[in-house]
Amino acid sequence: MATYTVTDDKISSPQAAAHLGYDARVMTGVRNTLEILGIPLPEWVKRKPPGRPPSRTILQALAADNPNQAPAPLTYKRHQPARPPA
Repeated sequence: MATYTVTDDKISSPQAAAHLGYDARVMTGVRNTLEILGIPLPEWVKRKPPGRPPSRTILQALAADNPNQAPAPLTYKRHQPARPPA
């Protein structure tokens, strides 16, 4: 059986991401093939965490990017009824 050297230069390129990244079925096939071959997954192939992003993580990232800004509270505003005209 012949031995082949495999590099990830082509699969890690932006052109590969643009060409293969549109169809979820293709992405699943690329991800499975790379995992079977033991090739590290490029960032564009990795899955995102399921569900909505947690608001605490978003606020921590915002605080890291804007150290001089006060953090926003994690509360919902209650509906205020309209005041009658004075």
